[in-house]
Amino acid sequence: MQATLTPVAEAFHELPEARPLPCGITAHLVDPSHIEPASAWRHVRHDKVSRARHTGWYADEGQFEILTGFVYAFAEDAGDEDDDPPATYYALVESNDTDCHYLDPDAYDDPVTAAHAADRMAELVAELARDCDGIRNRAIEARSELAEANRVRREALAILRHVRECPADAESLGPAFARLWRQGLAGRRRAFAIVEDHRPPPRTEPFDLARTATRDECLADAWRDGWDCASD
Repeated sequence: MQATLTPVAEAFHELPEARPLPCGITAHLVDPSHIEPASAWRHVRHDKVSRARHTGWYADEGQFEILTGFVYAFAEDAGDEDDDPPATYYALVESNDTDCHYLDPDAYDDPVTAAHAADRMAELVAELARDCDGIRNRAIEARSELAEANRVRREALAILRHVRECPADAESLGPAFARLWRQGLAGRRRAFAIVEDHRPPPRTEPFDLARTATRDECLADAWRDGWDCASD
């Protein structure tokens, strides 16, 4: 084991403070400008180091964003690749869709250990992101379904009002009213079923930037975000 490791704060520059995340890890939330040290080298994907059978984790239901673990190797005054291998390794998670990455505040003296740490970080962050995306999408689906059902019901009620004013049209408009009414009821049932099956418990504490949100609070926020988004 190496006698000393180069701390993350000394190897990289302008790092934001490491903080706990709702997914259960502590990390520096960084962008590429934070992780460009002059003497760092060997930025390698985790599976190239640990021989894992996968390269990353989906962070959304649509499988668009992927979080991937990387290993940063760092050595003071590193020279050519023929020199001694780097003494310190860092675990990093990168997104293929955003510039918000996650840097492990710990340093490692073994590249495989760092690769496993990076992959585990990516898995935990992606799992919560995927769950939140799913909850948000269910909220959008439920509110959109409910809005459409209510629109159809209004059409049915407009026919009913017309028939009350013009009873002679009842026979010709009756089937249209019945069809729209059934369609509206079915849509409302689908919407309420989604709400019952997927809506998480609401927050019990107000949003506070100074405090790390819990996993349940993240899910509650995702539902509210989706519900509000569907109203736009």
